[in-house]
Amino acid sequence: MIPATHAALAAVVASRIRNLFLALTAAFALHFVVDAIYHFEAAYQISVPGKWSIDQTMLVLFGGLAAFATPLMIWIARCSRKTALFGLYALLLGAVVLDPAPRWRLLWAALLTALWLVAAPDNLSRRWVLCGFVAYLPDILKKFSPVLARLHDLTHFGGELDLGDWLSLLARGKWRIDVNARAFDPYYQIGYALEFLMEAAILFGALFWLAKRSPNVTSKPAANERKGTRI
Repeated sequence: MIPATHAALAAVVASRIRNLFLALTAAFALHFVVDAIYHFEAAYQISVPGKWSIDQTMLVLFGGLAAFATPLMIWIARCSRKTALFGLYALLLGAVVLDPAPRWRLLWAALLTALWLVAAPDNLSRRWVLCGFVAYLPDILKKFSPVLARLHDLTHFGGELDLGDWLSLLARGKWRIDVNARAFDPYYQIGYALEFLMEAAILFGALFWLAKRSPNVTSKPAANERKGTRI
């Protein structure tokens, strides 16, 4: 899953576990659990061979995610500005994957996290950010740790067969679409879109949950002002 989804789910964990160390540990472990769910993954399968590079495809996909996210983030901001601020952090954290070098991704993620920790309005928001950062770490650290890489491969849903492959099999009995033909296969495109929507539902479902738990504080008029002063 993209870093934004890992971060949002980790923030839910941070809201439910009071001990910070346990919350951070749970956020790290949750990364491997949620990666077992079918989700938006590699961009190569829908890169048009010979025309679009993986980087260009990723930019298009993140542009689509930004367009999809904008009205939802506006709604979240109306419910909870604190959640919207964290949601912006999560989405920007997702953009660090555009850098191909793991060390630079780690640096960008750390700098973004440090900035958001300073800007966070309260301790709960800072817990969200810290747990979100820790939940993303396995995707970076697996490049440097064979043990984490092995664990990640074992728990990951297995990208060789996406939902699009299964749809194509059910629709016309064609098994394992060639990777260079997936961009042109309508069944694979439908399956890929479903994976995208599934992950978007998880991401924004978590943010909506946080928004409902941390609504904007609105001042209520005093009782004597609402009812009027009786003599």
